[in-house]
Amino acid sequence: MSKEAPQPQQSEEVDLGQLFKLIGNAFDRLFKFIASIFITIYNAIIALLSHIYNRLIWYVSAVVLGVIVGVVIDLNSKKLYGANMFIETNFNSARQVYENVKEFHQLANIDKDSVELAKKLNIPVSLAATLKGFYIKPDLDENEIAEMYSEFYTRLDSLSQIEMTYDRYKESLTPYNFKIHRIGVASTNKQIYEKIEAGLTKQLSNNAYLNELKEVGIENLKRQDITLSKQISKTDSLVDEYLKIRINESKKEPIAGSGTNLFMGNTEAGTSLIVDESKVLENKLQLEEIRRDINEDLIEKKNVVNVLASFPKTGYDISEWYDKKKFLLPIVFFTIALLVFVFLGLGKFLKEQNKNK
Repeated sequence: MSKEAPQPQQSEEVDLGQLFKLIGNAFDRLFKFIASIFITIYNAIIALLSHIYNRLIWYVSAVVLGVIVGVVIDLNSKKLYGANMFIETNFNSARQVYENVKEFHQLANIDKDSVELAKKLNIPVSLAATLKGFYIKPDLDENEIAEMYSEFYTRLDSLSQIEMTYDRYKESLTPYNFKIHRIGVASTNKQIYEKIEAGLTKQLSNNAYLNELKEVGIENLKRQDITLSKQISKTDSLVDEYLKIRINESKKEPIAGSGTNLFMGNTEAGTSLIVDESKVLENKLQLEEIRRDINEDLIEKKNVVNVLASFPKTGYDISEWYDKKKFLLPIVFFTIALLVFVFLGLGKFLKEQNKNK
């Protein structure tokens, strides 16, 4: 019998050995590549530090000069102040508000048209010239978004409910979906904010259609309030009548199933309708609650735009560290010095290359 069976096993061992060797070589090359990256970075840092150390006087001089020039510029430049006003938009007026704020920002920051700004805000041109920018964004509240999603979700059909997740709904929202917004104003005059609030609020809702909606809405609420007032008055009269009947009934001998027995218009003989005046009082309380809600609506919808939080009396410094020249210019001067030496070194290297050719 032939004994060639073990040969395939030896071949498989050889193949596995080669495979593991290849894998080992691949990992070895990977680790060497990663190590070479770190070594290159290390060498670059050492070379940079050596370069700076050899020319330390130049770099220190550039940084000191940058600090001096920056301090001088900061002392002679005006500070930038900012303040926020929070508003509530009614009658779907958010789009109009955003467009008006963009117009103000264009006039103040880009066109620098202080004359038109002064005209719109009803302030002197000298004050309008200190305005540097207008900004607006919705005042986001995660709880409010969750409530909006819950209300929106209940109106969807079963298929849409599966597709419309909370994250997808949140991404679909735009600033116009929110009612409360924050308006920021930048200016070099920290005392200007109270002076522009009235004019700015008026201009934010400057739209004939929105003003008509406001007037109609207020008129409807007033009519509804008058109707409710009449209903409450009639309810009071009805309660008084029921109480009189209750008093008269109490003077009589007690009857089983006590209550106020009234025979209403079409009731059959011998059938009594028991009326409890407490139910009428409950109805009155409900009407009073509706009327209170209407009074609140009259206040909330008195204007197209409601100011929830006014501008503070004075603005506050909104400049960042990188806006201050005493921090920015030393970095700029240091970078310029580095680039000059790199350029000189590159020129020297190219000359040596030409000599070697």
